[in-house]
Amino acid sequence: MIDKILSLDGVKGYFISLHDIAWTSLELRKGSWSAQKPDDEEQIAFAKKMEGGWMTEEELMVWQKQVRIDPCSDGGLHPNFRMGAITIARGRNIKEGDHYKAVISEWLAEKNGLSIGDTFTVETKEGMWRMSEEPMKTWGERIPLEIVGIFRANFSQKSSESTSEDCYIENMIYADMDTYAKLEENEKGVNLVAAGDGYKKVEFFVEDPGELDAIMQRVENWEELDLNNLELEVDSSAYQASARPYQRIRIFAMLLLGAGLAGLGVILSLVLKLWVQGRQQEACILFSVGIKKREIFGQMLTESLIVSAASLILAFVLAGPLLSGCAGAMERIYAPKEEIEAYEAATGGYHLEIKKTSSDEVVLEKELSIGTMCFTMLFVCGVSALGVCLSFRSIQSQELGKFMRLM
Repeated sequence: MIDKILSLDGVKGYFISLHDIAWTSLELRKGSWSAQKPDDEEQIAFAKKMEGGWMTEEELMVWQKQVRIDPCSDGGLHPNFRMGAITIARGRNIKEGDHYKAVISEWLAEKNGLSIGDTFTVETKEGMWRMSEEPMKTWGERIPLEIVGIFRANFSQKSSESTSEDCYIENMIYADMDTYAKLEENEKGVNLVAAGDGYKKVEFFVEDPGELDAIMQRVENWEELDLNNLELEVDSSAYQASARPYQRIRIFAMLLLGAGLAGLGVILSLVLKLWVQGRQQEACILFSVGIKKREIFGQMLTESLIVSAASLILAFVLAGPLLSGCAGAMERIYAPKEEIEAYEAATGGYHLEIKKTSSDEVVLEKELSIGTMCFTMLFVCGVSALGVCLSFRSIQSQELGKFMRLM
């Protein structure tokens, strides 16, 4: 199914959303499990008698050292990296062909004295998956992971009494697909609901956001695809958050452009009309000495276009600094506010979910484009020619007759 959807025009890639949990001996950012206390012997005995749950010191140690591992073949396509919530500070990201490689946070690296090239171990503990007399028992093989990259979180996640250790961004680990396969292999011996074949969530990327709805429609109507038990949804939240200031600037610019062009057209037409009418006597004299009306019109049109060309040259020279100043002002107005977080971290479904809520830094073009210059030239010259043409129509034969009688 993935290959079929990738064959559609406009679809440029995909990302398989997976995650797993593991135990590590690293020192983590403390969460809700660190605030818990183990049950005493009497409570444990009663819980066992009633076939309920209990929390020994070893059980608590399992939960306090549990981390979330997100596997990927291309770390740059992971949503957290893709939306800019986290960025690589040192080293590199996970890439195709990696074997037991990991990317960890700056906080985790500094807290445990780790750097690029160092190795740490993750493993599967029995207590992660079921109540046990031996919660610290390791299932399968321990997995040594080499650190190839260290990421920086571009937002701050507040502490909460209900946030467990594996839901803090500082404790998250990004690893390769071989690591995920080994964790699943370890879990087969302990997890009664082991993950089966297939994936729960796949994200596809489109080249043009404007074609998103059309591509979704083609997928839904494709008879060769079995969409039973599948849910299709559009996730454009990150794009909308990034595009919001540009949309506002575009609306403001279009209104300003419309008002400017309308005002320019009206003023230019009136000026040309007065200019042509002011030269009516001159036109009559030229006509009286045998110069044709068409030649007189051509002379006035040429003079108008020459003046327009000179005005355009001056306008283009002044437009550069003015455009740079306006663009800079807009960038400052719509710049991300320091007191407002650009990302929101939530722990819905017992897993960390990061959403983009604010735009990135707004960057606008500060140079006048060739297309804009050509459009302006055509508009000004067109209005000039039209103004001269309409104004020249006021010079009628009867006006020439009146002038000749006065002579």
